[in-house]
Amino acid sequence: MTAPPTTEVPLGTVADAGSGPALPRPGRAAWVAGGTLFLVLIWWLVSVFAFRDTGSVPTPWATLVQFVGDLGDATYWKAIGVTCWSALQGYLWGNLLALLLSGLVLVVPVLEQATTQFAVIASCIPLTAIAPLIVLMSDTGSRTTSVVLAGMSVFYTTVVGTLAGLKSSDRTTLDLVAAYGGGRWTQLRKVRLMYALPSVLSALRIAAPAALVGAILGELFLSGVDSGLGIMLQAAQIHYGPRPLWALAMICAAVAGLAYGAMTLLARVVAPWGVPR
Repeated sequence: MTAPPTTEVPLGTVADAGSGPALPRPGRAAWVAGGTLFLVLIWWLVSVFAFRDTGSVPTPWATLVQFVGDLGDATYWKAIGVTCWSALQGYLWGNLLALLLSGLVLVVPVLEQATTQFAVIASCIPLTAIAPLIVLMSDTGSRTTSVVLAGMSVFYTTVVGTLAGLKSSDRTTLDLVAAYGGGRWTQLRKVRLMYALPSVLSALRIAAPAALVGAILGELFLSGVDSGLGIMLQAAQIHYGPRPLWALAMICAAVAGLAYGAMTLLARVVAPWGVPR
């Protein structure tokens, strides 16, 4: 007897026998929205029940109103601009050094341990300890400290991500290039860079908000400088009260989120196969 024809059911359409169709899994946007609502709820509960008397934690709505009002002040936009410029300089210099050293490791493998140790040391040095030394060596009014701290904040992440990506290359392809007479430099250009691109871009995405944090931290130590998000955070903490301080913290978080989002869009354009959607 001939077996009856069967219809193949796509995986995930049915949860299991007799249980009916599987429910669709929530997407990333749903998880982000749900997580945001949960955090806002916790924030509101803390502000209403734990800090009602002191007002140290304003409600989310009060903070949002202050946030929108502050964005209408040109002073805040000037502060955002100068801090982002310092962060961008540190981001470019720190990542450039990290990429160059990581690429050099593939050409001269004996340098791998030294490069890794250098990256670890750079990440372990407390930024608050090295910042006064940079201020001491800089001219009054210089933003060098902010730039250097931004660069140090991204160096380790990019070194680790780049080395991991460069080592993920397909061994068969590397052997094929070697069989045709290609050396380490040819393997780096023709094979390793393509395999490493998603990992490198992922490290650069993480480094974008880290550079902003480093730039803001550096501004807390500057002398002769009267503009920047770090300067405004200090002023808000001393003079303005809780609500402007929380609104300014939201501005910093929004700028960091925009930096991460911009690098995510760039990664999807350059290497769409390596960015989850």
